[in-house]
This record gives sequence, C-alpha cells and structure tokens, in this order.
Amino acid sequence: MLRPVLTEMLPLRPDARATSRMNAAYVLEAMHDPTLQRQVGIGLREGRAMVGRLIRQALEDGHMPADRDPDIETDLILALTGFATLIELDVVEPQAALAAIDQHLDRLFRPAA
Repeated sequence: MLRPVLTEMLPLRPDARATSRMNAAYVLEAMHDPTLQRQVGIGLREGRAMVGRLIRQALEDGHMPADRDPDIETDLILALTGFATLIELDVVEPQAALAAIDQHLDRLFRPAA
C-alpha cells in the first residue's frame, strides 16, 4: 500500500505534474503566511500519521522485522516524497526514483534474518 501512496505523490503523469507543482507553490506560500502555514502543517501531520499507521500495522502483522523503529521508518518513507522536486528539476529520472522507492520498500519489508 505504501508504494501507491508514494508514487501518487510523484510527477509521473501530466495531472500528477500539475498537482506536484501546485503543492510546491502551496508549501512555498505557507512559509510566508502564518495562517496557511498552520493549515499546511495540519495536512502534513495528518499525512505523516497515516503513513505511521501503515508502518505500525505492518509491524503488528509481522510484515517487517520487529526491531524497526516505526517513527524512523515513517520519516524515511516521507523523505522519499522529495523525489518529486528532483524529478521536476530533471535531477533524477522518474524510473530511477521508482527504483529507489522499490528498493527501500523491499529492504523495509525484508523478513528478519
């Protein structure tokens, strides 16, 4: 479930590119507008909480090694959304970003040794 969540945030299709650019503009504006900053913060915290719930559920269900820290894993998943900017600015090719996401998720969900 995390892969679709992550890939939907990436500018891989024309409509997703428009959304990505709109999100970037919204976040930049929020850095200068305290009211908007609070609103954006609420949305981002809700998104982080949703990812955290998915990670915790995967841990509880035994889909990842029990020694994983759910807060760190949540933050690492969120860090992968940074590929949106890198793709937009032609720093990273979309296929490379997808490969990195897939490799991270494969490592995260690798059974305990």
